[in-house]
Amino acid sequence: MISKINLIINISLFPIQNLKFYGQQDLVQALDYTGSGSLAKKKRENAYRSILSKLYAETLSKAQPNSLDEINLMMQKFYPMLCSEKDAESCGFKSPGSEETRIYFIEKMLYQHYFQILEEFSGALLSYRDGDIIFKYWKNDANKDKQWKFIDFMEKFKGQDKVLFFHAISRFIPVDLLIAVHHSKNNIHDPIQLHEFYQHINLADAPLDDILARGVAENHVHASAAFNFSILWQRLMNGLYPSEYFKKFTTTHFAVSPQVQEYIWTARLLRLVMSQYLKDTYAGYSQSIYEWIKDNFEGEPETCSLLLNLYKNEDCQFTRVDQLQEAIERVEIAFFGGSKEKHPDFIEWIFPQYQYIKTYGENIFLHQVMAYKRKLEDQVGSSGHYEQFFRLFFMYISIKNEFYQQVTQPTVLHGLDFFRGYFGRATDGIKADQAYFTIMLRSLFQNRYLQKIELRISIMDSETKNRKKLLHILESYRQILVEDFKVKDDPNSEFPLLGIVYHLIKRPDNVDKDSLLFDEARDHTLKKLYFGEHQETYIKQVQILQQLRKNVPMATNFIVGLDAASVENYTPVQVFAPVFEEARDSRYDSLRIVDPEGNVLPRQSLFFTFHAGEEFRHLNSGLRRMDEVMDYCKLHAGDRIGHGIALGVDIEEWVRRNPIVLMPRGEYLDNLLWVWGVYSRTTQMRTETLVYLERQIDEMADCIFNGNVSAGVPRAPSLFKTYKRRFKRIKDEVQRAKCNEHDSENQLFLCYHQESTLTKMNEPIYVDMNAIEKMMIKDMQDYLIRRISSSGIVIEVNPSSNEAIGEIDSLFGNQLFKIQSAENGDLSNIIVNINSDDPMVFNTNVSNELVYMYYGMLQQGIGREAALNWIEKLRRSGMETSFIRGTRSRAQYLRILNMTIQALKDPYYS
Repeated sequence: MISKINLIINISLFPIQNLKFYGQQDLVQALDYTGSGSLAKKKRENAYRSILSKLYAETLSKAQPNSLDEINLMMQKFYPMLCSEKDAESCGFKSPGSEETRIYFIEKMLYQHYFQILEEFSGALLSYRDGDIIFKYWKNDANKDKQWKFIDFMEKFKGQDKVLFFHAISRFIPVDLLIAVHHSKNNIHDPIQLHEFYQHINLADAPLDDILARGVAENHVHASAAFNFSILWQRLMNGLYPSEYFKKFTTTHFAVSPQVQEYIWTARLLRLVMSQYLKDTYAGYSQSIYEWIKDNFEGEPETCSLLLNLYKNEDCQFTRVDQLQEAIERVEIAFFGGSKEKHPDFIEWIFPQYQYIKTYGENIFLHQVMAYKRKLEDQVGSSGHYEQFFRLFFMYISIKNEFYQQVTQPTVLHGLDFFRGYFGRATDGIKADQAYFTIMLRSLFQNRYLQKIELRISIMDSETKNRKKLLHILESYRQILVEDFKVKDDPNSEFPLLGIVYHLIKRPDNVDKDSLLFDEARDHTLKKLYFGEHQETYIKQVQILQQLRKNVPMATNFIVGLDAASVENYTPVQVFAPVFEEARDSRYDSLRIVDPEGNVLPRQSLFFTFHAGEEFRHLNSGLRRMDEVMDYCKLHAGDRIGHGIALGVDIEEWVRRNPIVLMPRGEYLDNLLWVWGVYSRTTQMRTETLVYLERQIDEMADCIFNGNVSAGVPRAPSLFKTYKRRFKRIKDEVQRAKCNEHDSENQLFLCYHQESTLTKMNEPIYVDMNAIEKMMIKDMQDYLIRRISSSGIVIEVNPSSNEAIGEIDSLFGNQLFKIQSAENGDLSNIIVNINSDDPMVFNTNVSNELVYMYYGMLQQGIGREAALNWIEKLRRSGMETSFIRGTRSRAQYLRILNMTIQALKDPYYS
């Protein structure tokens, strides 16, 4: 179903989301059926072949069609006028007249066709309830909606497939255009209707909405990606991103154009010109946009020429940045007199009458575009107006959609390496100052059901820098509470509580190691130990963080957790075991703190979480890392594991898709040793499994260690002992091993810090997923589910993120449905909470993530009442498993917030 949905979206929207069709020349040429000669016919056919050629390449990379024939049939469905002259005539695309009038007519019909498709999508997906824009979760009736020509397939969608369609299209194009089109179609013309609308579409049905209104918690969100596309786009359109952002911008293999900076500046210019033109049309200007450009820039021939020729670009090659920048400056001088103040969005400058409306400037702009569209459609004989303006408008939309697909991750490829590109493109231009945190928090708080929010941020390299960053966050938070929640008027008004979780970033290390050169007295030789330097850096970061908590005791009310995040394959869990042990050291804690007013308060402890089981080459690798975190990072009840996808993967399906796994030899050996260790604690191991396991261990050990250990190739017991030893602090253990390096166990340990053995460990090997391998995976998954369910460890489930990154087939195949159920008789349910992870990259929020799980329950045949009860349990679990503790009143909380801000500003504050 997902592949069919992706195919439908790609084909139906190709002219307005694909820069290969920027300017629409191919389509207009293919629709010019007036010439009857062979030359005219050949020209049309070439144009259509060009369209198909471009479309095939894009569709094959972004969807999974069964055949080219399927693409052709879908083109015939959505764009019949391109396929034959007869269809073009029946669709009203044939027009007599001069060439100029004919082209105007074709273009106008083409753009109206795009709007009709958008209207049908929005009509099928959107509705209104209680002042909210909501997802139309009920089934569409195509027989009732006779005007629907193109998306009557919506009637065929059964159950929750429509949810998957909405999820897919919202990851493909920004939904603000669909909303603007829907408003226009439903005669919602007054801009006041946009008040307090930003980007959130409520996906819940009414009973579920009542449950979510009781409050939700966001316990896993990374601060640098916690805003949304509308904010990113608004800042880009107002030149608020540094040029370095574009220099570092590396496009994905899906990119149509690498000229990112050029097309962003082009979009800025188009938006600015179109906005000012719309303002003038409402003031009585009646000429087309090109006449308007000539009138306004008669004395600026260079700017006039650039603007008039923008749409003639046939090869998606954009004007140079310096020329675009100069043009924008001249346009701003012409309309703002060169005195335009810094503003979040110039739209509010151009339309000051709408400044009282709380919404994004882009929503105002799109609203004005739709109003202009209605005005033109109501007029007779406005040839040249509609076509010229909407040619520019769809150029702008094409650029916006292209950029959206560069920063919003699709689900066509799994893995954190793929995700990191999207994360970087979305966040690299951010300056993490107070202004950013204000924008980011305000966007999160647009979810009015949010009651608790934990932000994840990195630990900086000094206490001073961490103090400053925390101060920026808390001051931004207080500003929003004052301005948006009016806490000065009513200190006990409801508002979301904030906590900070600091995360350590996983990083790879190279294999150029030689433990014999290590000298504990010379720290610079730590780089000669595998992950030795990284480990000491992490320990130092933890010490800096704990010192901040100790020096500013009030900050413990807001610094609530420690995490380890980023690419799972980069850094073994062994590296973090001593780091988390350092973080748990009781010398950093006390029972009570005394605030500057003399009140005695309990000191909040630091809780722990760890990204694990999210990305794995072999399923046992993901399971092993979760088990290692519990064992060696000493997670307790109430601590959490991020993602834990490996717990819920369907083993039969995973093995079917991965009959042979390519992975590093050393990783496979670690998996075997871990499995051997788990089996050694049970009496249920089968003889054939033990024989296979030990034979595989011997084979790996012989390849890696033969000739490096004096006692010969080590066997499973000594290898397992060394495996456990590697979770201790690296530099200490290497020093101990060097004191008696003739001992075979010490020699074995030192091998893990020698280039020759590390090279062998990192060599990729093939692992056959035979019956015994599959049986071991099943045993380990069952073991770990039972262990986690009885431990009180919480799994942080992030549905959209898990689908995009992990080994999950669809949104409804989430691991939640294996580790929890409504009526679980076989094992106690694992405690989970539902989160959004990175709202910017996955275009979501925690409320909608809960809704996706709700529809997943219905799709699995669970009754609506049982599903609602299950969601209520998940909602409550999110609130109760948050690291934000305590039962203070809002007024007390505000007092603590103010004192903490003062303490962070003044190190002598007491």
